[in-house]
Amino acid sequence: MRYLYDAKLWDKLESIVEFLIMVALAITALIKFNSNTLEAVFYVTLAAIIAPFCEIEKRTKRYLLLGGFFFGIFAGYFN
Repeated sequence: MRYLYDAKLWDKLESIVEFLIMVALAITALIKFNSNTLEAVFYVTLAAIIAPFCEIEKRTKRYLLLGGFFFGIFAGYFN
């Protein structure tokens, strides 16, 4: 149970999850590009924010993503 307190492990897991979400958002943007370009740009923007290699600190990144997802719900992108 000592591994639960390892901060490096949690950082690695967070980076892996960020990468997987970024790939999923990029694939979604490619699928949506033919039908709705503005929605595809929204997904690409979220993917750029969550990318593990961007220089935004994690706390700011979380707030930007939260705001982006609320905007997506308000705009009707998540049906």
